[in-house]
Amino acid sequence: MIYLRFWLLFAGVLLLDQASKAWVVENSVELRRNPMEVLDLIEGDPCFLEFTYVTNPGAAWSMFSDYPEVLTLLAVVALACIYFFRKNLELAKPPIQIIFGLICGGIVGNLADRIFRDPAEVVDFVDVYFPIVNYDYPIFNIADSGIFLGAFGYLFLSFFESRKEKDKKSDNETVGS
Repeated sequence: MIYLRFWLLFAGVLLLDQASKAWVVENSVELRRNPMEVLDLIEGDPCFLEFTYVTNPGAAWSMFSDYPEVLTLLAVVALACIYFFRKNLELAKPPIQIIFGLICGGIVGNLADRIFRDPAEVVDFVDVYFPIVNYDYPIFNIADSGIFLGAFGYLFLSFFESRKEKDKKSDNETVGS
């Protein structure tokens, strides 16, 4: 199977996302009332990592909350573009499969919430607080993490590939002199 890594990461992110959201929804009343502390770093400060329950009709940081239909359409268009441009994206390369497996698994995970949940909102539950800078990061989910890690991985890979290409070009110019 040519896209094995893609499908493994895609399925892994999607299954973890949907299973975790099912658990969160099942325990939503308790989690909303009393978030579950997962990792408490500094006694007396708010918990570093906890699970809670919120829903979000928008994208990251609740952007575009008034336009959930547009976000749904955008997700479908993004998936279609990745499919149709898979050769241009070099999806046959293992690192690219990993990156787009994470991204597509995340997109489909959040898209499933928008399509199948009533109301059509994404379930978020991971709450991270940074006590050193007194910052409560926006609540997110596994799908969001897949999208973020995939996008970061793509930027990282692109940076190093362009750097390698630049060094190669520089070496060729030196040899030709």
